[in-house]
Amino acid sequence: MKYLVVLLVFTFLYSCKDTPQKTNTDKPTPDMVLTLEQRIVRQIEASHEITATEKYSYKIYKEHLDNDDSLDFIITVNRLDYAKQKAIQGGKLAKRAETGFIGRYNSYIYMDGATKAFSSVIPVGSSPISELDVHFKNVRSESFKDFQVDFKISSGGFRRFFTIYNKKPRQTFEIMLYDGFGDKENTSIAVEYETGSYSLAKDILIYSGKMKNKKFNDPEAVYKTKPIIETSKTLQRRWFYNENERKYFTRKNS
Repeated sequence: MKYLVVLLVFTFLYSCKDTPQKTNTDKPTPDMVLTLEQRIVRQIEASHEITATEKYSYKIYKEHLDNDDSLDFIITVNRLDYAKQKAIQGGKLAKRAETGFIGRYNSYIYMDGATKAFSSVIPVGSSPISELDVHFKNVRSESFKDFQVDFKISSGGFRRFFTIYNKKPRQTFEIMLYDGFGDKENTSIAVEYETGSYSLAKDILIYSGKMKNKKFNDPEAVYKTKPIIETSKTLQRRWFYNENERKYFTRKNS
């Protein structure tokens, strides 16, 4: 027993003097390196404060959005399940369902391809029954693209236009694409682009549209269905880009 006590004391003293091995955090081992998508998921959950039990969806869009050679990323996030859970907790599920759970449950994050730095969360107030739809267009330059985000509120569809300045998204324009989808009376437009009349950025031309209407038995179908809009030759308005203001403007008589 005496020898056991001495051995334990000796072992304790030796372990106190022993210097623990230092882990090199500057050069992580391969099993510590995250894939790009894993980094994106981690950023989504941290920035949105998403719990482990929440169900959500995301989409990753890739495009050249500035002058460097790297692909940039737009990551959309949809939290419909969270919107429904909040409505249940507030005892307003039926009422919130009538309005399509409109709120800040759709959002996106921009990630610069060169630096891999993320923007803050950019919420888009809309119905989360319909996910954000992102598309790209050469607007300010033929060397890179700008991006547009489509979203829905009630029976209307909207589009926001963005460009990248100093590694950050900046909104330049917004317009309603249609209203009254599923109703007898409705309005719609079509968007086209032409060579800029005021700057190098393209002008945005708004034409009257004709929307092929539908009747919906399921209230949620209006959010899940993409309308078919025919373009007319009737020009409603021309918008031009002001580089100093970094926004689109229109002339009174255009």
